[in-house]
Amino acid sequence: MGFIKSTSQITDRAITVSNLTGGTNGKIVRINGNNTVTDAAWTDTASQLNAVLFKQASVYYASGVIPGIGGLTAGSAYFLGEFGALTTNPPTPSSTVRVLFIGFALNTSDLLLRPGIPISG
Repeated sequence: MGFIKSTSQITDRAITVSNLTGGTNGKIVRINGNNTVTDAAWTDTASQLNAVLFKQASVYYASGVIPGIGGLTAGSAYFLGEFGALTTNPPTPSSTVRVLFIGFALNTSDLLLRPGIPISG
């Protein structure tokens, strides 16, 4: 499993991208321009939500274990909440609201990031 962070290195635990900026720590983000991200929202289009990252401590994760989030419920499934937050209660899908599975809490502080496919109603 790998994650993306702001250096140009590949290690046994990380795939990294240089010069990626933007978004809020502790939130789901999406690419919105040249090496920039913005906080994702459940009202983003399905194509915008097809490649999301999680920003934690200024590191951009694409998949794998994200350490040190805190406040998680062990074993719970997490979804994209409003404005990039994590939630255990997915929104009701509609023509303007997408449900996006994000991953599972391994314990109270670590998330296994496995983004799904956005679902519209």
